[in-house]
Amino acid sequence: MRKRKSSDEFSDVNRELQRVINSGKVRIGSREVLKSLRGDEDRAKAVIHASNCPEWIKDEFNKIAKGENNNIIFYEYPASSLELGLACRKPHPIASLCIIDTGGSEILRLLSYNVQSKEKITKNVGGD
Repeated sequence: MRKRKSSDEFSDVNRELQRVINSGKVRIGSREVLKSLRGDEDRAKAVIHASNCPEWIKDEFNKIAKGENNNIIFYEYPASSLELGLACRKPHPIASLCIIDTGGSEILRLLSYNVQSKEKITKNVGGD
């Protein structure tokens, strides 16, 4: 049953990610994501990073997440950078990307729900 939810989450995120890429505005690549998070133009609404994203990049995201930008959703994609690249229909690995404009997608709602669900699970497991 646990795997079913994970695979549903994976396919839902992939579907909405493709919608964003087709109809919204996305910045691909860790340098571009960090520029968007630090700058005033093209403010990121959500950041997606692969499960094998380099630790120094995750550390930078964590610093930013703990800062003043608490309204940005940070989501760890449940697969490698190669699979994230394929989900974005790119022939190369993607360690991270950020969503500037969602277009016709519901990805922010989906990501915020998944992030909140994971935080509740982590608190319940860690709180015992």
